Parts: sequence; structure tokens; C-alpha cells
Amino acid sequence: MKCEIIQDLLPSYIEKLTSLHSNEEIEKHLQTCESCLQSYNEMTATANLNVPIVDKEEVNKLNYFKKVKSKNIKVIVLSILSVIILAAALIGLFVIGFPVSSKDVTIDYQKTKTHLEVHLTLENGKDLVFSGKTKFIRDENNNVIGSETRYTPRGLIHNPFDDVGKKVMLGTEIQTDLDFPNKFILEFKDKTMTFINGVLVE
Repeated sequence: MKCEIIQDLLPSYIEKLTSLHSNEEIEKHLQTCESCLQSYNEMTATANLNVPIVDKEEVNKLNYFKKVKSKNIKVIVLSILSVIILAAALIGLFVIGFPVSSKDVTIDYQKTKTHLEVHLTLENGKDLVFSGKTKFIRDENNNVIGSETRYTPRGLIHNPFDDVGKKVMLGTEIQTDLDFPNKFILEFKDKTMTFINGVLVE
């Protein structure tokens, strides 16, 4: 290789950015060329002068800042987790609710020819809500052989900013002209009440 090419490649060679083949050619050339070897020695001496000297005090400061940063990250993560847990607890207590025992509820129901009405009053000072679903019961031929309405009363901690209240009226329509039974089910924490065509059976 020519000296001009070697001189151009020396900075990259010193920083170990050249390929293996180029390294071999440069090293061969440096063994035979005094001028390029002198340039190489000057460049490496300058490169060594440019390396910053870090004293022990600087290292200690950096380590301290790393520890503080690590501690701050842990505090932030724990704070976020605490907020999430608190929010979940509040949503559970004020929005989703908790199962209600039938012992805490006054239950009054009445049946007419066409309707079943069930009045529930929660007596433990909490607000009363419910979740419910209705489904048709089908046989193996996909024919409707019954309907089922299922309600689960739930208690909430009283929220003064809403008007949920402690009383709920639930009901279902009784269709006497249909051939299949109509089930109305109340699921409490301690028992289940089942009405078939408006009549309490359990």
C-alpha cells in the first residue's frame, strides 16, 4: 500500500474501525516504513493525551447519583402501584360492590297475573345495586323450552354524591300463554331464591 493510503487509514486503525485485511496491510507497511510508523506513534501519543482522567471523587459522585436515580425509580414505581391498588379498591367498594347476604335484606314480593315484582331493601346502611342477565333455555333441537332471569344483589359503600339508595325493585313479566316455564332467580351470598312463573319454589 502507498503511504498516502496508510496515512488516511491510520486514524481508523487506531480506533479499531478497519477490517482484518486492512489491519494486516497496515501492520506490514508500518514494519517497513519509518515515516508512517512515526505518524502512527504521534497519533497514538495524542490519542492517549485526549483520554480524560477521572479521579476517585468524580467516580464516587457518579456512583452516588446512580444510587439516587435507582432509589427514585423504585419510589416512583411503588407510588404508581399504590395508586393502582387504591383505585381498584375504591372502584370495588363504590362501583362494583360486594355480595349481599339475604339476612341483610328485607325481601317483599308480589305476583299478579302478568307480573312478578320483588322489592329489596338493604338494611346494613350500604347502597344496593344488582347485576342481571336473561337467557333462553333451549333443547337439543334449539327449541326454546324455558327462560331464566338471574339477578345478583350487591352492596356498595354509600356515596353521598349519587342517589343509588338502599331500595331496588326487580321484576319479570309472566306470560301464561307460553308453554315453557319462566325462572326468576335471586342470588345472595348465602342462598338462592328461585321463582318459577312467579311462584317461590326455593
